[in-house]
Amino acid sequence: MDMIEIKKGGKYTIVSSSGDDKPLITEGEYVGYAILGEEGSLVLRINSGGKSKLRLIPVGTISYIEFEEENIIAKNKDDDKGKTTYFN
Repeated sequence: MDMIEIKKGGKYTIVSSSGDDKPLITEGEYVGYAILGEEGSLVLRINSGGKSKLRLIPVGTISYIEFEEENIIAKNKDDDKGKTTYFN
C-alpha cells in the first residue's frame, strides 16, 4: 500500500479539537512539522486579521484533514523510511 504524504506549500483544511465544545477549523498552507513540547505539530501559514501568521496544530488534536488530490504525494511504503519534514 502507498503512503500518503502532505506536500509543503499545499492548501489544507484541518479540523482539530479546541478548548471549546466545537472544533477548530484551520485553512492554510502547510509549511512543515515542529515539535511542541513532547508532541509533534503541523505548521500552517494562515491569514488572520489581514496578517500572515503561523499556526502549530498538535497532531493528537487533529480530527481530520481535507485536501485536493494535487496536494498529496503518494509514496511506496519503503521509500524514505524514517524521513520526517521539520519546520525551521
